Amino acid sequence: MRRFSLIKFSFLVLLIAVVMLKPGNPVMAADSADGINLQVSPLPISLSTKPGSVVTTDLRIRNVGSKPEKLQIRLLAVNGDDNGAVHLAEPVPTDEWAKWVSFSRPTFDAPPGEWQTIKMTVNVPKTVAFGYYFAVEYLRATAESPVPGKAVAQGAVATFILLTADAPGAVREAQVVSFVADRKFYEFLPAGFKVKVRSTGNVHVIPHGNIFISRSGKQVDVINVNADKGSILPHSSRFFESAWQDGFPVYLPTVKNDEPLLDKAGKQITHLEWNFAHANRLRYGHYTAHLVLIYDNGQRDIPIEATVSFWVVPWRLIGAVFGLVILVAIPITYAVILRRKLKRGKTYSSRRKR
Repeated sequence: MRRFSLIKFSFLVLLIAVVMLKPGNPVMAADSADGINLQVSPLPISLSTKPGSVVTTDLRIRNVGSKPEKLQIRLLAVNGDDNGAVHLAEPVPTDEWAKWVSFSRPTFDAPPGEWQTIKMTVNVPKTVAFGYYFAVEYLRATAESPVPGKAVAQGAVATFILLTADAPGAVREAQVVSFVADRKFYEFLPAGFKVKVRSTGNVHVIPHGNIFISRSGKQVDVINVNADKGSILPHSSRFFESAWQDGFPVYLPTVKNDEPLLDKAGKQITHLEWNFAHANRLRYGHYTAHLVLIYDNGQRDIPIEATVSFWVVPWRLIGAVFGLVILVAIPITYAVILRRKLKRGKTYSSRRKR
């Protein structure tokens, strides 16, 4: 059973990460022929209420498999850490929020292809405030019995819930911990950027914005950061990655049969794409990437900024140009020298005749 729990919780961590990165998109949990295939929507769910109020929302889930299922619901505590990871765990006695939540159907039948709607009710006490974060997990009502020597991997899917109890003293605050390029020097694009943002308040924040790429003080491009508007939980950090790919030539992922190719280390294999329609996008020289993010502190948008610089040096193209110049210069230089010698020879002959 311990092996079952590890497999299951690892799977759920992956699902919650997807939920946080891409809100609004359905998430599916697919297993083997003996597992289940579920889809939930919407993702994530953000609720805001006052202390002492009752808030409700509809949870929707569909069995995408070919067999009918009987499902159950349970709650999981969600916590983030300073390394950008999300942790799921069984609620502990100090997780008072678990007592506030109830469902219209804690267990329910899920015929194939049909959406099921479950009403979730949260009865928020008067004495609470600020942010509470948990996940609603859907799994089989009856787990498969473990067989000795065989791992049991039962599929499950979860909806991430962000509950805010608005009250005086709520603090929405964020800061950029680091902003780096994945290299200092590039031969060709893409140039990758990673920003680490920490939520220092007691309510989650949703920072989003742009990276402005400039050269010699002139802006050349703009790329998005956290366009899907993923959240950062209080007192935790999150990494956002973006890439500047608008160049010539540019490294692109190598794909075969609609699947990305990976090397032995599991790293994406790339190839250099020469699209001469974009030849005017040859990048070279010193560039500056200026990060500008904003987040809502409850009253207004607050900007947070950072800057990093990098070089693009297409050394192979530069070497080829110099090589071509040399190849052209050698015969021209030889012809000039030869012409001068011939001219001097003619001048010398004419003088002797005189």
